[in-house]
Amino acid sequence: MTSKTIIHHFYYAAKFSSFSKAASFLKVSQPSVSKEIEQLEKEIGAKLFVRGNRGVKLTELGSSLYQNAEAVVMATNTFYSALTRVNNKEVIKIATQPRLYEKYLAPKLTHEFIEEHFIQIHTGELATVKGWMDTGAVDLVITEGIFDNHPIFDYIVEIDNLKFFWAKKAGIEMAKPVPTFAHSAVWDHWHDLSKCLYNNPDYKKIMVIDTPDFSSRLIERGMGIGLLPEQMILNNPNIEKCQGPSTGNIDGPIAIYIKSERKADLLSAGITERILE
Repeated sequence: MTSKTIIHHFYYAAKFSSFSKAASFLKVSQPSVSKEIEQLEKEIGAKLFVRGNRGVKLTELGSSLYQNAEAVVMATNTFYSALTRVNNKEVIKIATQPRLYEKYLAPKLTHEFIEEHFIQIHTGELATVKGWMDTGAVDLVITEGIFDNHPIFDYIVEIDNLKFFWAKKAGIEMAKPVPTFAHSAVWDHWHDLSKCLYNNPDYKKIMVIDTPDFSSRLIERGMGIGLLPEQMILNNPNIEKCQGPSTGNIDGPIAIYIKSERKADLLSAGITERILE
């Protein structure tokens, strides 16, 4: 009889297209995942994966079984999540950036709702939030950027889309920075790759920063230019729009992500509905 363990190994190997990534997620060894899947293939008398140097992909039979496996895994996760919450009052950790907390969370999550669902709010800069996601330290995230195929978190929905503009300290003139910028698909932002801004007198020691919560403080002190949402510029009398090294405005998608292993539990708690209402 096929065990729950084998179904989990099959599901996550298919989800990540990798036995090693499945093993890392499940906190088991890669050989154990391979062995379990080989045992399953032997039991049904057919191959479920095509093995390759760059990972694995489902066969036609494997694809037909994937949704069934997903239903089993999600149902199992829901049961154990509910059991854990009842027995241990498991905390739900929500992470976001300070300004996103003020805009999207603070008006929606009342004190009573937070207490009922044992919610903790964690705020930090963009890099800090990404670190929490990558280590699985939080359960639900509201942040900028669209993450494709994150190994721990599932993309749920885009809740907003902000327009970012180049900004500088009001009333000062700054030379145009060196246009050595690259677009990051991970954050959907522009990043400065130059290494001569502080050493080249032709550019008046201009820094370019694209992490809004941090860069707004540096910009206000006249330390450089950066990308900020329009509302942050309008609400700060010390900051104004300016010309940047790239033309046009930049979209900043704001989206919700949920840790895969707690997805069913968090959705059933109605937290995303509360945030979106």
